[in-house]
Amino acid sequence: MTKPIGPGEVRTRQRQRRQIVYVAIAALLGGGIGFVTGFFDKGDGSLFTGEWEALSLDPAIAVILALALVAGFTVLPLYGFTQVDEMKREYNLIAFTGGCIAVITGFPVWAVLYAGGFVPAPHAFGVFAIAFVAMMVSYPIARFVR
Repeated sequence: MTKPIGPGEVRTRQRQRRQIVYVAIAALLGGGIGFVTGFFDKGDGSLFTGEWEALSLDPAIAVILALALVAGFTVLPLYGFTQVDEMKREYNLIAFTGGCIAVITGFPVWAVLYAGGFVPAPHAFGVFAIAFVAMMVSYPIARFVR
């Protein structure tokens, strides 16, 4: 005989299923953007190495990818913030802020170090990596150090 499920357990299971679907959609969207960019690129450019001059896409594909990027970087995160409880939302907002501060600080620092001949020129993937790593560092600090 199974134990009856209470309303809290039902709600938790629903939230867990929504989170799995959300992560799957985000992964498919990101993978799709990367695949389409690589598959339809008519040149030898790369989004990751900053070789913008050699990157070439059909205008329609570029518009579709731009819309997908807007959805992936704004719509999905904003929707995700509405689906978590107050504590997780606070941790995520702190991590997001850490990523923003890292980019606002990191890009100019990188640019002046490049101007001084210390590092290679700034590129889009590097700026993304700065934000991503800063968010990964900020989240555990927000959650466990406070």
